[in-house]
Formats: sequence, C-alpha cells, structure tokens
Amino acid sequence: MAFPEAWLTELMNKNDIASVISEYTELKPRGGRLWGHCPFHTDKTPSFSVSPDKQLFHCFSCKAGGSVIQFLMQADNLSYLDAVRNLAQRAGMTMPDEIDDKKLMAQKLRRERIYEANREAAVYYVKALFGPEGGAARRYLESRRISVETAKRFGLGFSPDAFDALYEHLTGKGFSREVILEAGLAVTGRKDPARVYDFFRGRLMFPVINAYGKVIAFGGRTMGSDEPKYINTGDTPVYNKRENIYAINLLKGRKLDDVIMVEGYMDVISLHQSGIDNAVASLGTALTSQQARLLKRYAPKVYYAYDGDEAGQKAMLRGIDILRDQDIEPRVIVIPDGRDPDEFVKAFGADSFYSLKDASITGTRFKLERMAKLAGVETADGREDFAREACALLAGLDPVERERYVPFVAEKGGLSAEAVREQCGVSPAADANNTVRPRYNNYKKPRRDNERVRFEKKLLSCMMTSPENGLEIGRGAGFTPELFSSASLRAFALRLLAAYKTGSGSNIPVMLAELEGEEADEVTDAYSSADDISAPVECAADIIANLRLNELKDELSRLSARVNEAPASERADLMREYQTKYAELQKLSK
Repeated sequence: MAFPEAWLTELMNKNDIASVISEYTELKPRGGRLWGHCPFHTDKTPSFSVSPDKQLFHCFSCKAGGSVIQFLMQADNLSYLDAVRNLAQRAGMTMPDEIDDKKLMAQKLRRERIYEANREAAVYYVKALFGPEGGAARRYLESRRISVETAKRFGLGFSPDAFDALYEHLTGKGFSREVILEAGLAVTGRKDPARVYDFFRGRLMFPVINAYGKVIAFGGRTMGSDEPKYINTGDTPVYNKRENIYAINLLKGRKLDDVIMVEGYMDVISLHQSGIDNAVASLGTALTSQQARLLKRYAPKVYYAYDGDEAGQKAMLRGIDILRDQDIEPRVIVIPDGRDPDEFVKAFGADSFYSLKDASITGTRFKLERMAKLAGVETADGREDFAREACALLAGLDPVERERYVPFVAEKGGLSAEAVREQCGVSPAADANNTVRPRYNNYKKPRRDNERVRFEKKLLSCMMTSPENGLEIGRGAGFTPELFSSASLRAFALRLLAAYKTGSGSNIPVMLAELEGEEADEVTDAYSSADDISAPVECAADIIANLRLNELKDELSRLSARVNEAPASERADLMREYQTKYAELQKLSK
C-alpha cells in the first residue's frame, strides 16, 4: 500500500524503532547496534539486532527483518494497514487521504475474485460427490460411517479424476487463468507451462471455511493407498494455514467454555457427528500463535486430543506453551491404545469421549509425564535426569502452581519433596541455557540461505551502499536483473535502480518500510550488511562473475547430457554451442 513518502518518513521518525521494540524484548548496546533475544523464535543467544540510525531490525538467525511497521505486523499479527494505523495513533498523527486507492482496490477485487472461484469450486465438488462420478467417494464415506447429512454440513465434495475438469468449468464461468492459479485450484505443467491442470484430482474434498463463512482453501484425501494421503492448498492471497483453523466457521456466534483441538479433518467431522460440536483442527500438526489468538475469541480453555504418535506428542508440547502465552488454559485428553479421536468415538461413543475429557491432565502434567517417559525413570540415572529437567520446568512456574507438581516430581525422581523444592529454588526462573522462549507471533525457524541466495543478497548490498555505486553496478558488464533468482530481491533491485535514476533513491529505510512478509525479511537481510562492504563496485563485479560462472557450469552439464542423447545429425551444432560456452567459462575462470 503506497503512502506519501514524506508522511511515512514522519511516521517512522515519530515511532523510534528501538523504543517500540523495547516493549517486546530487552535490548542492550553492542558494536553500534542494539541486541536482544529474538521475539519470533527460541533464541539461546541474542541474535536480534536493531539499528536506530537506519530504523531497521534484523534477526541473524531466523532472518526476520524490516522497519518498525514490519515488526508490529509480526509481533501483533497485524495487516500492513493496521500496523501503520497503530503507529499513527501512537504518534498522534492522522492517516493521510493520499493512499493509493487504485492499488488497494485492485488488491481487494483480486481477493474477492479468488473467494468467488473457491466458492464455485466447492459447489462443483459437492455436485460431483452426489453425481454419477462420485460413487467411489460416497462408498468411502459410508465405510468411515459419515452420514449424508454430515457430509453436506461440512460441504464435503469430490474432485473428478480428470486433468482439467474443474479448470474448464471455472473458465466457463468467467474466471481467468490467473485467478484459478492464484487460488491454488490448478497448476501449470512442468514441461509445458502453457498447459493448466487441476491441482486436486480423484480425491475426497474438504473445504476450509474461515470465520466469516468464506471458502478459502481445500484439503483433498485419496481414497486408496496413493501417497501423499492428503494434499492441501498452499498459501494464496486469501489463505495461510498458520492463520486459520478447520471448522472455525461452525463456532461463529458462540461463546464456549472450551474448544477441543484435534489433528485431522476426519477427527473433527466424526466428533461433530457424534454430538461433540466444539471440535476444530489445526491445519497442519503444529498450532501457531495466530491460531491461538483466533481460538481465544471463542473459549478460554483448549483441550488437546492429538494422535498418540511422536509427531502428535511433540506438537502438543509446542502448542501448550503457545496457548499459555495467549492466556488460554491448555489441557490434554489422553486417548488409550494409541487411537485417534475418530477411531475412539466410533468405537465407544460420545459419552466415553467426554469421560476421557473429564480425566484430562494439565499441560504442565503432560510435559512432566513425557519427561519421565523419555528419561527412563526405571533407572537411577534416568530418575536423576528427570528430576533435574523437571525442577527446571517447575522453577519457571508461580509458587502456587509449582507446589501442585512437587509430589509428582518427587515420586518419579525418587527424591524427597524438600529436595525438589530446594532444587527448584536454586534453578533460575529462566531455563539453565538462558534460552528465551518467544512470547509473540510467528515462531520463525532459523533459516539458512543457499550459496546462490547469499551471493544475490551480497550483490544487492553492494547496490545499496550509495546511488553512485548502485548505478555503476547496474551499468556494468554482465549485470542483469535476471541474476536474482529471488523474486523479492530482483523486484527491489529494479525499484532501487529506478529510484537512483530519478534521484529519489536515498531513503532506503522508507522503501523497506513499504514491503511485506518475506520480501521485507530478504531485503533487510541484504541491507543489514551494506555498511560492511568496503569496495562495492569491485565486490559486485566479482559476484556477477561468480554467478555467471555457476550458470555456465550448469549449462555445460545440461549440454553434455543433450550431446550424449541427441541423434548424430544434431551433435555438431550442440558441440559448437558447448565449445563456445566452455571458452567463456575458461575466460571467467582466469
């Protein structure tokens, strides 16, 4: 969204980034920057830096980065516009009337068109399920004891096993190729990008509907032994699995005492069919902080009923902390014999499931029991390991809650209650490794770039050192925007060069402030090292030569394979091409 540059500059000047971020994590000066533990991932040593002079933040581990705007977007799960509005309110500034309405309207229309395409696809899938081609899908639902009424309530459907049946249907309804592809309903061919194929084919379909009743995505399940068992819509302009919950639409307008969180579509559907109508599912095994915020609108307590496998157990461990950070009480339903909720409720009924719910354990008790199991408390060494780890956990609890679990730890660890209390008193409230658990959104995983992307970021860093350097690099031999395989870096490089040419490219922090998501992370990562480059033009020339060298090696490898496979009549031309590129490679190597 485009705000007037002067207004955006004033907004950032009045919202000092160090002051804002200090409300979320402690910052300490070191080497001309401020450093602290990253609030977006588990950070054992401070890897999160703030540059007050540039008004930018950057995490050297998870690569989060940007201006104060991007920080608020991630920390408080805000849209770009809401983050700007929040900062304007902090600074006592009024929002400008000069917002680029055309751009905003175009984005809104595109999103609405994608919603419409998803809705039409959902209707198409439902008709297919109950039509002649949906016989196998209906028999599968019968085998899973899902009634017709339940299938209709959840909008279940069937995607015909045809290459482009849905695509042809949607284009016939007036939807463009671009909208269908953006919605994730179709994909282009690998060998022939001009061809378009349905993404879901021959699968039972589960529409994902948001809290406002709009179809935003789909899950598709094979009815045979094909792998993968499930395929799901990827990120689109209207859908991100981290921010949505399956069946949340069925909770709309209700204020509940609790919500039951399960793993899969079928678990939710079976529980609802049995009368347990407060069940939802995370879209993916792990719960995110965005999903926790969404759940908090409906209930103050969440019961986990995940599968008993290792993936489900680990997901619950992570989710317990995320829920507590949002002031949601987490509890764990232990389902016997490794069954999932779908299997259990069909075998024993809703009353038995409610009995398991009544016997549920707290999130802390679940953690302690898992610690005991993994440590192996049958041995003396195992009991000692468990006791130390458990006491570190208890030390971080408030005294009242801690006292509740002292007897359990004492029993499992083979210690007296006094010894446990003493150990807990000695252990610091923070864990022994000084690890700071993130309290805010996103929980980004530390990210490592491949060699190509590292080169591309360094090239952009060289261009960011000054307008003079950037223009000289852009005019230099071998430079082309196609050197950037990263779309984010390429787009910013083009914008930067255009700004330099018009003489308006000196305010890079403001340009960064207009970016969103991973684009902001990538470009900020490049800008954070611009000050460390002593000879930008020479460095860029070396990087360009290196990138071209690697491209030539790949091209020669492909040509070599083509020469071996080509008929004799074509080999001479291929060999000449090979020799030309080989000569270029030799020249660059020198």
